[in-house]
Amino acid sequence: MRLNTVLPTLLLSTALSAPAARAADAPDELPSDLDALSLADKAPSEPAAKARPWRLFVEGSLQRNSIDDRDSRYESNRASIDGRIDASLAPGVRAVFSDRLDLRHSNRPGIEGDVNTVREAYLSWAPTDHQIIDLGRVNVRHGSAYGYNPTDWFKEGAVRSIVSLDPAVLRENRQGTVVLQGQQLWSGGSLKAAYSPNLADKPNPGTFSLNVGATNPRHRWLLVGSTRFSDKLNAEMLLYGGHGIREQLGLNLSGLVGDATVVFGEFSIGKGPTLIAKSLNLNAESRYRSRAAVGLTYTTAFNLSLTAEAEYNDAGPTRRQWRELPGINPLGQLRLLETSQTLQDLPARSAGFLYALWKDALVPRLDLSAFVRRENETRSRVQWLEARYHWNQIDLVAQWQQFSGSRQSILGSVPQSRTIELALRFYL
Repeated sequence: MRLNTVLPTLLLSTALSAPAARAADAPDELPSDLDALSLADKAPSEPAAKARPWRLFVEGSLQRNSIDDRDSRYESNRASIDGRIDASLAPGVRAVFSDRLDLRHSNRPGIEGDVNTVREAYLSWAPTDHQIIDLGRVNVRHGSAYGYNPTDWFKEGAVRSIVSLDPAVLRENRQGTVVLQGQQLWSGGSLKAAYSPNLADKPNPGTFSLNVGATNPRHRWLLVGSTRFSDKLNAEMLLYGGHGIREQLGLNLSGLVGDATVVFGEFSIGKGPTLIAKSLNLNAESRYRSRAAVGLTYTTAFNLSLTAEAEYNDAGPTRRQWRELPGINPLGQLRLLETSQTLQDLPARSAGFLYALWKDALVPRLDLSAFVRRENETRSRVQWLEARYHWNQIDLVAQWQQFSGSRQSILGSVPQSRTIELALRFYL
């Protein structure tokens, strides 16, 4: 199906529909274990307006991309259908289904085609007010940091279609993992256990594939314990392992400083290979490697949130290792970038990350967001900027992203150097 036919059809059908109420702007985030601590001892409040159990929107975009230099450009367009259902089937029983279909067309051969992502499809049972059991494809998310999440182990291989470099959008739009998990809540704490079975050995790139080979390539397990030390400090301990995986230990901390500043820290340690060894399938010695992200978020009185984050990946290459890669394999640098994207891991030893979100910026209904990440080994950067204007059922979006640095640097060697996109979203 050619997208230049699909796009106007979607926009026309949406314009003729009768919208109910506009869906929330924020990505669908399941409560984290740090958030879950408040559920066990929360007092009943006044009944809130009943929310509808579904959300649906269609989106069309036009994109211009530059590869390697300004004279190598190509155009592409995309039509997307995105929906989520979270419905109660019986007392204590929920059914959740979340899916996104991206239809793409480009005037450059080899650019990715149509992709359907089944983000979530599971049943949730709460036998008591303090117990939850989930079975099915669940987007298991962990981590207190924003730009880089060392303890979010189920992110590996989960992204099928990248529509934005915004870390929140990447976390929302990825495939969930098929798991059986249970959670016990009590006042001031929680305990969760999850088991993810091996369902296939290789990813399946087919348009409507469930792609369980990417999300369930081996038997894995996760134990998570959360506690609230005070109203201003939360902590989460994690232990992760599985077939062919050395145990990984994780820690998440989140605290409130004053009325407007949140500080956070995320750490993991465990034996494993380097990114170079993993990307080139080298039989290198496995040793203990640490990963970390620490930072803070400050929110002003005029709806501007600023996040600063320091990131570290002991498995990432140093400047010398990056420069020596072509001598080991002529395509070594490109393969390392591809591997880091698949694993959603930091492609350098260390980096700095700045993120800004300004709601109702300058004028009402206009939201501005941006980030810049600078890796410290070869001093290259990736920059991203989005402007989003809201009407009642429509969003108009403009995005810009660019990878900067010398052609020998880590982020400067990304082939797709610059992207400009215009998108229109209709909420049904």
